Amino acid sequence: MNKFWPRFRPLMLFLGTVALLVKPSFAKEKQKDFEDVAQIPWVQVDLRYSTANNFMGENLYGTFHTAYLHRIASAKLRKATVLLQKRKPGWTLLVFDALRPRDVQQQLWNKVKGTESQIYVADPKKGSVHNYGFAVDVSLRDEKGTEIDMGTPFDSFEPLAQPKKEDMFLHQGKLTSAQIFHRHLLRDVMETAGFRQLPLEWWHFDALPKEEVKARYSIVETWHSLTQ
Repeated sequence: MNKFWPRFRPLMLFLGTVALLVKPSFAKEKQKDFEDVAQIPWVQVDLRYSTANNFMGENLYGTFHTAYLHRIASAKLRKATVLLQKRKPGWTLLVFDALRPRDVQQQLWNKVKGTESQIYVADPKKGSVHNYGFAVDVSLRDEKGTEIDMGTPFDSFEPLAQPKKEDMFLHQGKLTSAQIFHRHLLRDVMETAGFRQLPLEWWHFDALPKEEVKARYSIVETWHSLTQ
């Protein structure tokens, strides 16, 4: 080995330099795949899992306070804001959650596993569309900044939150016509922009079918992995 080292030393030094450069370059390219949705006009962010105001009652995101979406999803969200302005000038989309790393998904799963609420949280082994940055939890605020009444709060684990049961609850008087109207308004602008609503949650929208997301894109394991 010592005999050939002088000959190969320049090549080894070159490869070592390349190795040092690859990781930061990759990290930069990976970050370019995502956009902070707070930068989109007519979008406001209330990232609930970075506070204790969620069903877990604790801050799951630590010091992380940015709502990221994959750029394909954020482009659709921009389109939804334009559609909303045509319907309700001055109203904004209120984002509760966007990209959610799989390690946080595990914490949510640990809380609901084995309970009736398990149906509302994706198994982290399979992954949620949130874990890829292609799902957004969203509501509406009016021109005065008041959050619109949708009949239940965000992350409400009850049948009243399910879009597929809205007609029944309206007939029973458990949802009002105004609440239904505003759910339909949110659904219309989001679906026209290219999202699909989750049948169990009025606030959850996927930018692409989960099968396509999981087949074509990489899951985000941790916040740290997004920038490393």
